[in-house]
Formats: sequence, C-alpha cells, structure tokens
Amino acid sequence: MESSQTPEQPLQTIAGSPTGIGLGLRWAFLDDVLDEDEAARALPDALAFFEVSPENYMRRGGYFPEALHTVGARHRLLTHGLMMNIGGQQLDRAYLDQLRAFLDELGARYHSDHLCWTGHDGRCLQDLLPLPLADHVADHVADNIRRVQDHLGRPFAVENISYYASPGLATARTPAAGEELAKRELAFTRRVLERADCKLLLDVNNVHVNAQNHGFDAWRFIEGLPLERVIQLHVAGGERREHLDDLIIDSHGADVCPEVQELMGRVIERAGPLPVLYERDHSIPPLTTLGRQVEALDRVYQAALQRRARAPDDPVDAPESAPASAGERAGSLAGFQRGLSRVILDRAPREALETDGEDFFRARGLSEDDARAIATIGAARLEVYRRLPRNGVFNVIAEFIPRARARLERVNAACFDRDFARWMEQQGPRSRYLRDLPFEFVAWIGPRWLEDPEVPDYLVDLARHELVEFEVAAAPDAGAPAPEGQPFALDRGLKFDASARRVCYRHAVHELPGTRADDTVPAAELTRLLVYRDREHGVRFLKLSRVADALIERLLERGQVVKDALIEGARDAEEPLNDELLGRMSVLLADLAERGVVSVP
Repeated sequence: MESSQTPEQPLQTIAGSPTGIGLGLRWAFLDDVLDEDEAARALPDALAFFEVSPENYMRRGGYFPEALHTVGARHRLLTHGLMMNIGGQQLDRAYLDQLRAFLDELGARYHSDHLCWTGHDGRCLQDLLPLPLADHVADHVADNIRRVQDHLGRPFAVENISYYASPGLATARTPAAGEELAKRELAFTRRVLERADCKLLLDVNNVHVNAQNHGFDAWRFIEGLPLERVIQLHVAGGERREHLDDLIIDSHGADVCPEVQELMGRVIERAGPLPVLYERDHSIPPLTTLGRQVEALDRVYQAALQRRARAPDDPVDAPESAPASAGERAGSLAGFQRGLSRVILDRAPREALETDGEDFFRARGLSEDDARAIATIGAARLEVYRRLPRNGVFNVIAEFIPRARARLERVNAACFDRDFARWMEQQGPRSRYLRDLPFEFVAWIGPRWLEDPEVPDYLVDLARHELVEFEVAAAPDAGAPAPEGQPFALDRGLKFDASARRVCYRHAVHELPGTRADDTVPAAELTRLLVYRDREHGVRFLKLSRVADALIERLLERGQVVKDALIEGARDAEEPLNDELLGRMSVLLADLAERGVVSVP
C-alpha cells in the first residue's frame, strides 16, 4: 500500500512551536549558555531552541530555577521527559501534578516522553525498557496516554525508543527476522498512536540503531509510520559496544553519523519544517564544537527543505502490517516487566540465565508463557539490559559520594560493588529522579556499614556529609522571602530559608580534606552543623554548640516560638538560662539573619 502522507499535505504541527535545529540543554555547558558573551561566541544563529527535561528541574531550587528562567528569556524552549513510565502498570498522579505545574510555568505548548516502561512494582529502573509488541499492551499504553493528555492539559507525543530485544522473539540479525520485527513494531506503534490520538516524536537515530542491530531497512520503516502525527525529530550518535553482544548502543555519546543525517534530511523533505533536536549526553564537547555541529545539521535541514520545494519524491510503499496474532508469543506486560526487573535487580550472573533459562523466570513467579517469552530473548541480550541500567545507577551513586567510595575500596576493593549489588537486590531504586538515588542508597546501607567491622566507623558520616551539600544546593525554594528588618519577638517563631538543614555527626568529617586520595581519620567527636545556601547559592556550614543546636532544632524543625525554644533548648543542653546565654543566642540569631538564613515571618 502507499503512504497516505505526501509532500503536498503539510503536517499538523503545534501552533507556535519552533522549527529548525535545537540542542538538548545539559549541565556540562549550562554555565556557558548563561554567559551572554560566551553564548554569543559559541552558539550559531541557526540554533532554533533548547530542549529541557523537566526531571532535571522539578523539585529543585537555588541556582536551577533562575538558570532555566534566564535561558528561557533568551531562547525558545521545548520539553521532553525521561521517566514517565507510560507503559507501566499505573501512572504516578503526584508526578503528573508536579509536571503540569512545571509545564504551565514554562508555557510549554506540548510535552513528550518515551514509548516504553521504566519501572515496575515500586522500582524505577532508570532506563528505557521495551514493551511487548502485542495488541493488549498497545491498548494499555494508549489508555495511559489519554489519561496523561487529560492530566497535563496539552498535546502529548511519544518517542520511539531504541531496543536490543523483543519478548517472544529470538535475537537474530537476519533480513527475515529483522523485517518481522519491523512489521511488529510498526503495527504496535500505529495502534498506540491511533487509539490514543496522540503525536509522535520521531527519533531518527533510534530507527537507525534498531535497523542496524536487527537487520531491517530504516527508511522503509519510517515510511510505514503515520508521518502526519510527527511533531518533532531527535537525532543523536550511537556507539558500537563489542562487550554488549556487539550492539550499537544509543549512548548519545558521539557525533550524528552521516546515515542518520541523511535519514533526517529525507524526513524533512517529506514532512516539511519541524523542530529537530540534537541530543548529546556523554562525551560532551565544548559549546563551540556543539555550535558547529548544529550548523552542520542545519545545512542538511535547509537542503532538505529546498529539495521539498523543488521536486518532492513520489510516495514510497509502506511495509504491510503484522497479522493480528503477531504479538501472541510476547507474553503479558506484567510478566515481562516482573521478569526483566529481576534480571536487572537480582545478583544473578549471566551463567544462571544461560543454564536455567525458563526455570530462572518460573522460580520468580512468572507463568509458563511469560517465562518462555522472556527466555526466548537469550542470555546475551538479557545481559545487555542488565548492565545498562545497573551501570547508570552505579555511576550516579559513585559520583555523589566519591570520597566515601574511595575510602571503602581502599579497605576492600570489592566492598562497594558488593554493597551496591545488595542494595539493588533487596531495595532497588525507587525515585524517578536520578539525583535521589544516592540518598536512597546511603539511607539503606548506612545501618549495615555501622554493623560491618570491615567498614571504618566514620564512613556513614562522610557519605552523609557528601550528600548534604547536594541536598542543600538544590533544595526547593519556599516562595517569596520573608520581609527583612523586622525585630525578633519572644512570642513569635522564625522563618528559615528553605535550604537550611541541621546535621549531626559522630565524627568531625566536615574537617576532612576534599580529595579522594586523602586517608585522614576524622576525630571521633560529636559534631553539630547548620547547613544552608547563601545568597550567591553557595553552600555554607556553621558549627553549632550544644545549646545553639538545641535552639535551632526547636525553631527550625518544631516551629516553636523563640521564648519556648530558648527555655527548652537551655534545659536540654543543661545550661542556665541567664543573661550571658541570652546574649550569646541573640548574637547567633542576628548573625543568621544577616546571612539571610532566618527572618521574622
């Protein structure tokens, strides 16, 4: 059959959306973008927009909202989510509420996320995991998409993902197997889009990666999609990994290859002007290099528009739909999610999957059909899906507590890997926000480290201290600040800056040098600190006496009035409430007010 989309039929884009080449806004070059002089030098006129991921900014204060506001005042912004879990069993209404508030504040005309699942049974696996290509799964996803569109109050687009296996299908790089897989994916994607009546974010690189890994024609696949639903494109670079079954991994860590550039140009020639996003998440070059790459992509984009205006191509035959029974061997969605979750979370080496096969999954509660469907994928590809999310989560945790990890590994090189594996199996990541996972890990492993004679007794304090700085730096703002200059009153409480935290350690870990190579043992002394973010968004640590800590604890955490906090704080600290103490505490509160930590509400 012929594609219904011809060049004479312009696509239905979202009114007011930018067109042209955009760039994913990443922390690696955010400061350069904020620097007007540097941005003017590095960014080309061809840059049409930046794309931001809400998960990187939601529930964050301090530097982050101001930075995003500044970028948004200078450039068009589009949004693209990472962890909605649109194929999950249930949608997270609290997350959707926060997301809608963020999109409303940003004025986003539409939002997008991935056609996949990212978590199951309370665990967020921090990767884009494939859905069984079956009709009942497509219908479930479409129902979720309709709920999301209603909840967000704006159009929603799903992005086709790169995948390395499909349940129910043995992995084989043959034309016949590749074409069958392509037909199934096309039928599944069309069913989702039509039943949900949503948009498509076409990731051209993902199509290329899948075509190379599975053995089908990328352009014929694209021609089989309902291009009239496409509202945005993504391009990126993948990298071949010999140790991961010699697959091309969608790493976003390389330049856009010529084949993907050509596919992008052909889509624009067929579809007309659209926003095209260049994603770069790893091995990120300087902003000037990214600017030149944007210009190169724009030349391909403009040439495609010129070809479209001169002599549009004839429509290309689209692949036939897969038969209605094509997804029967894929098993159930819940069964596949439970099985792949255990592959990722369990301390199960590849040998167990190779040796036990279906028995591995039946032992974890899967039905015969579900165990057969996931085991058909094969141990090599299941190992790929085990490594990718585990490596991502491991690297984030290690990045947040580098000194604690380094000291632990100097005691026993295998300790940190062992403890990470224990946490993954017994607890696992819960939050959809990567920045939360180090806190989850330390909260779980802390009591176990304290009981382990091999682990230094101060290590939990050090790990907590490393996390406190991240927590305070990104603490959400509490709204408009309290008026300054009002005198303290004994019968009133105090308003603390939203970043303020009390911490108490059994060791003076705050005095340790900041280098990973240092092996200094901290003094074993009770240490009380007030941690806060100053007006320049720097994190500050203020050491407190016992009575000052007792006073701050009652004012900050219990919300007591000043008089009660003074009386009870002095009593618990076993100090007489006399003029000398009142004078010291008055000086402390005045100092905190001058620092912007406290004010009168």
